[in-house]
Amino acid sequence: MRILCLPYTHTLSHISRPLLIAKELRNRGHEVVFAGESPKTKFIEKEGFTVHSLYEPDPDMLFGNIRKGKLRFVSEAEIEMMIEADLALYKEVKPDIVLTDGRFTAPISTHIAGLRHVAIVNASSTEHRALPYIPFFEWIPNWLIKRDTLLWKIFDLINLKLEIFVFDNVMSIFKRLSKKYGLKKTVTATNCLTGKDITFFADIPEYFPTKNLPENYYYIGPLTWKNNIPPPSWWPPEKGNKPLIYMTMGTTGIGDFFHKVYEIFKTSEMIAIITTGAQATGIETIDGKIYIESFIDGDLVMEECDLVVCHGGNGTIYQALQHGKPVIGIPTIPDQRFNMRRVEALGIGKMLSWRDFSNNPESLLELIRFVIKERSFYQNALKFKDILSTYNAAKTAADIISVVQ
Repeated sequence: MRILCLPYTHTLSHISRPLLIAKELRNRGHEVVFAGESPKTKFIEKEGFTVHSLYEPDPDMLFGNIRKGKLRFVSEAEIEMMIEADLALYKEVKPDIVLTDGRFTAPISTHIAGLRHVAIVNASSTEHRALPYIPFFEWIPNWLIKRDTLLWKIFDLINLKLEIFVFDNVMSIFKRLSKKYGLKKTVTATNCLTGKDITFFADIPEYFPTKNLPENYYYIGPLTWKNNIPPPSWWPPEKGNKPLIYMTMGTTGIGDFFHKVYEIFKTSEMIAIITTGAQATGIETIDGKIYIESFIDGDLVMEECDLVVCHGGNGTIYQALQHGKPVIGIPTIPDQRFNMRRVEALGIGKMLSWRDFSNNPESLLELIRFVIKERSFYQNALKFKDILSTYNAAKTAADIISVVQ
């Protein structure tokens, strides 16, 4: 079977998830190829996969719109252009199945082409999420409406219906194209990242609950980046009794972050390992104090560190929990804020707003000290480590894909 993988290649999180499944499928004798156009496709090619050229939205435009809170996150012309690029690629590659992660035109283009479509997605990015994406009523104090009451659940339900209605109607092009091409299930802005035929949640229900799931939606567990990057020359760091903090902002971070944390850690009592994702220059390793790398084996570092500071990305949070480590998140886009609200609700970490950090970078150090001293964060993280150890996401996904007709 020939499988075409279409991740959004400008972010490693969208590359790493289908890459893990692709390696499992290849081991079973399937032919797997990728497509994309960012420089990060080098990580795919290093694993021995062919990468075809495919037009993708500019990340500065896309994430810029998202950070600004624009519901119309891409133009209609951009969507039409992506569908044309999809269809041209399908004719060239002639796949049996298309596997996507972040390709929001794929449900429509695979329908037009008559192809099977499987997608990897966060549970939060579907209409089946059980919790509001943007909490309109969070301003109501807990003493006025307690969060475990029926009234609050009603507020949550209203919140969910309202945010989905608004988003789907602002980005109404998906519904118009669904009608134009006769899709059985209407594609909307809310569900455009899901699969036409099968959807994989790279989540667990204990972390992200859902409701009314169709039978072709599967929780497979997290797909966290596994890489072959050798340890840096300074590894392991000599930390003694000092806290070791691992900081990563993924590949959707803000470059200014790294310079700010670099300055505050130079005079702190902690040791920091900072991966920049090749998004910052002008900062260098200070032996015994701060270690700077563009990329590193996250599992290697997370096993040794005391705490993870990140952007609140789904994959990074799960990777930290796989090692039983709490998380401090500094989110910059709605997805990340959604993730960090769950982290706080589950007692496995704390959120620091970008505004608060930017105005007072020292607040990050204060929050780190608080989390390290509060042992309940570690106890709760270890509970999730046990749950996550029961999942093998790549194998589960490959099992399901291998029997798709």
